[in-house]
Amino acid sequence: MELKAKRKTVASSKSSDLDRQINEAKIILRQLRDTLEDLDDRCQLARAKQKNEGRSGTDWSKIKKEFGLDF
Repeated sequence: MELKAKRKTVASSKSSDLDRQINEAKIILRQLRDTLEDLDDRCQLARAKQKNEGRSGTDWSKIKKEFGLDF
């Protein structure tokens, strides 16, 4: 009986270590995905700025009036 209990404990320990590693990997992958999305956003913004260089910007008073914003 003692040997079976020991095997279950070792198997359970290995399983919990694997679960912990999987959860840590998922966290790292989420962080990497967020970082890549931020990088993509920055690249798009840089391209838009370059494309619109020298053009006048949007008049905020017109935008506020159009959307009914007062601040």
